[in-house]
Amino acid sequence: MAVTVRFYAAARKAAGVTELKLDAATAMQVLDKAVETHPNLAQVLPQCSFLLNEVALHDLNTQVLDNATLDVLPPFAGG
Repeated sequence: MAVTVRFYAAARKAAGVTELKLDAATAMQVLDKAVETHPNLAQVLPQCSFLLNEVALHDLNTQVLDNATLDVLPPFAGG
């Protein structure tokens, strides 16, 4: 089983993919695995916010269960 990590905007550009399937762990461990695969994410992730199953995630030490979705959202500009 795995966690689906979806990337948006600048995070998508840095990753070069729209999503990854990674083993379940804490959110931080999942993101660390994403950076191992796509090193350019390291520049974007510190500015990002995250949703876990469509709910704002404030603690990256939160356990992410199998079949969960972790969205990576960089700051958006617009008006």
